[in-house]
Amino acid sequence: MIWLLVIVIIILSMLLFNDKRKTKMITGKLRDILENHSRERIKFYNLSGNKKELVKQINIFLDRYQHISIDNKNYKEQHQKMISNISHDIRTPLTALMGYVDLLSDNSIIEEKKEEYINIIRERGVNLKELMEEFFQMAKLECNDVEIVIEKFNISEIVRQNIITFMNEINERNITPKINIGDEEVFALGDKSSTNRIITNLISNSLKYGYEGKVIGIDLTVDDQWVKLSVWDKGKGINKNGLPYVFDRLYTAEKSRNRNLQGSGLGLSIAKKLAEDMKGSIEVESTPYEKTIFTVKLPVSKG
Repeated sequence: MIWLLVIVIIILSMLLFNDKRKTKMITGKLRDILENHSRERIKFYNLSGNKKELVKQINIFLDRYQHISIDNKNYKEQHQKMISNISHDIRTPLTALMGYVDLLSDNSIIEEKKEEYINIIRERGVNLKELMEEFFQMAKLECNDVEIVIEKFNISEIVRQNIITFMNEINERNITPKINIGDEEVFALGDKSSTNRIITNLISNSLKYGYEGKVIGIDLTVDDQWVKLSVWDKGKGINKNGLPYVFDRLYTAEKSRNRNLQGSGLGLSIAKKLAEDMKGSIEVESTPYEKTIFTVKLPVSKG
């Protein structure tokens, strides 16, 4: 496709330029720029009128072509990294799971150990299932294969449901919840299921990585344009170097070997994509051990 455009440009050059030397010069320079991915551009050579405009448009084309080439290269590198990370993330729990299955085949182990191994296998199986569901969800989102139904819905109710769902885990970790969602029901404009997924991901993320702060906060506010939901904690947070990459696919700031602290790196990326698909946004601010806050904005329902 690129070379077809190059041929078109060369033909146009030949039609507009009577000077064969200039035509040859421009053709050679264009070929050199494309073959060597050079940042050079074709000079105007004191041209005027249509000829000058043609050279200008050729240079614009070269700029766009170069941006596309860079984007494609970055995408390929990210795609290769993603495949590698996915393979690792699946292989690790699967290997551990199969190891415990092998242990169960040993007839000499006592009944208590069997029960322990079965519980571990069940836990690893659940983790693997959740991991696969996240990969599947991200793949569907990137292919625009997720149906987003924009309608008025009660976001206050979804927040309350999530608080109830996570309350046992909050209590088990001795974390103090600070909930500020107001007494009046708040209605947003978006997809109810997608919003539930975003809230679930944010609370889960905060409990997993911010538990050391021993507090989790959920604030819900509304103005004339936006419904704003904030989930915050006082844990280890994210350093300033990591903040720009928080929503990237498979990025995880937690480098711990503790499997309970390791995530797929897809939860926040999924949350961001869903928020944007609903014409909203998600942002993060973090001061380690003071406050890390994720804020989701969705259009307010005025009806």
